[in-house]
Amino acid sequence: MRKITLSNGKTVEVECLSCAITSGEIEPDGGVIVETEYFHAHQDVAYPIEGLVILASKLHLTSPHA
Repeated sequence: MRKITLSNGKTVEVECLSCAITSGEIEPDGGVIVETEYFHAHQDVAYPIEGLVILASKLHLTSPHA
């Protein structure tokens, strides 16, 4: 488990931050931008930079070469 401090000051302990967000365990402050069967787009929960969008796969990948 990893401890991560979110931009709202809340600290969470998760195995995988992307998995926690795509499963709904953690709700991004700005909400979900768009969600499909395979992907989830949201603002970064740790560093909310204007215009920066995170596109997370709903399938847990350990490597881009998997």
